[in-house]
Amino acid sequence: MPQWKIACREQLLPGASIEQKWEFAQSAGFDGIELRAGGGEAFEARLGVLERAAGRGVVLPSVCLDAVPLVGDPEPGVRQVAAVAALGARTVVVPMSDPRRVPRQRSSTPDRGTTVDGLRHLAGRAAREGVALCVQPVNRYEGRPVNTLDQAARLCRAVGSPSARVAAATFHMNIEEADPAGALRAAGPWLGHVELADSTGFEPGAGHLDWPAVFAALATVGYDGWASVACRLSGPAGSCLPAAVGVLRRAG
Repeated sequence: MPQWKIACREQLLPGASIEQKWEFAQSAGFDGIELRAGGGEAFEARLGVLERAAGRGVVLPSVCLDAVPLVGDPEPGVRQVAAVAALGARTVVVPMSDPRRVPRQRSSTPDRGTTVDGLRHLAGRAAREGVALCVQPVNRYEGRPVNTLDQAARLCRAVGSPSARVAAATFHMNIEEADPAGALRAAGPWLGHVELADSTGFEPGAGHLDWPAVFAALATVGYDGWASVACRLSGPAGSCLPAAVGVLRRAG
């Protein structure tokens, strides 16, 4: 099996600066830090600090966009994608969340209107920057109509850009996929990123997900990209995060 490259979402890591977070991440066994872009202007304001950190060896493989402007003016999203590329990150994760978070019936087909058009704008810029734009399905309590890996793959096919890929998030898969490992194998050609959280939404090892089956499925499809721990923590970061890395390394 591959030696998996595992990152940690930045807000989980202790430390006042990105360099301090990186020092802890390395000591806990992580290979990189996934950034979180909580609003375009706020993220852009951090670029100078983040670029200096990357120049000092902090590994920043991916950025998760909190709010993706898929309707109306595409320029804020395009600027975010360009900012990610400036850091040397190669992956932008786009969760298909609905801020209203109302439980809904799971849809059978993605919206072929504004969602596709909005993603096309972002994917076009991502392709020019050499960045993968990874659509992340979320469970029906957090968004619609992209709840499964199959729906995300069909959406990427409709976008029609080589930069459009699928980000598999294990917590959401635990809710929506009848066979998570089988869903990973089926989506294999489209996979561009993996987000890791246990069945409870806490760190790997604090739930009942079958982690060996997850990594075996990824190995079967030849996935060799990054996996990022993106979750809540069941206790102090100093104990929870190294333990989670241990669970993942043993499973893989």
